[in-house]
Amino acid sequence: MNRSLVFLCRAVMALGLLTLGNVAMAKSVPADQGLPVVELMPLVIKHEADLQLSTEQIQALADYRKQAMPGRISVQKKIQTLRGELRMALLEGKPAAEREALMRQVADAEIEHFQGRERCVEQLRKTLSAGQFAQLSQLYLGGLR
Repeated sequence: MNRSLVFLCRAVMALGLLTLGNVAMAKSVPADQGLPVVELMPLVIKHEADLQLSTEQIQALADYRKQAMPGRISVQKKIQTLRGELRMALLEGKPAAEREALMRQVADAEIEHFQGRERCVEQLRKTLSAGQFAQLSQLYLGGLR
């Protein structure tokens, strides 16, 4: 075999491996977790003193986070996985029925995520005073870009 042919074969193999690597990398990315429609709990933690939370409020919110966090993380991972699968189904030209089924699954998972965030907001509304919740809402809205 001549050198040009060997070089060409190696180049084709390298390109094939590189392409496979890029496809695998494109499958799923952190941004696929879906940005929450509202995310207040990190602000509560950051501004605990500014909000003048009582010991009881701090404990109630810590208990809620401990209970809710595993479900939230699970839903976010599901969204990330499903979006990655949908991305690859689109890029690979999978049948329309398969792509549409994945789209429905992504939409259902996003709704599940919204509902979890809604429960969090309602928990904060119940735990904080009206004034504290209004202050928290202003902090959140002021930070949106």
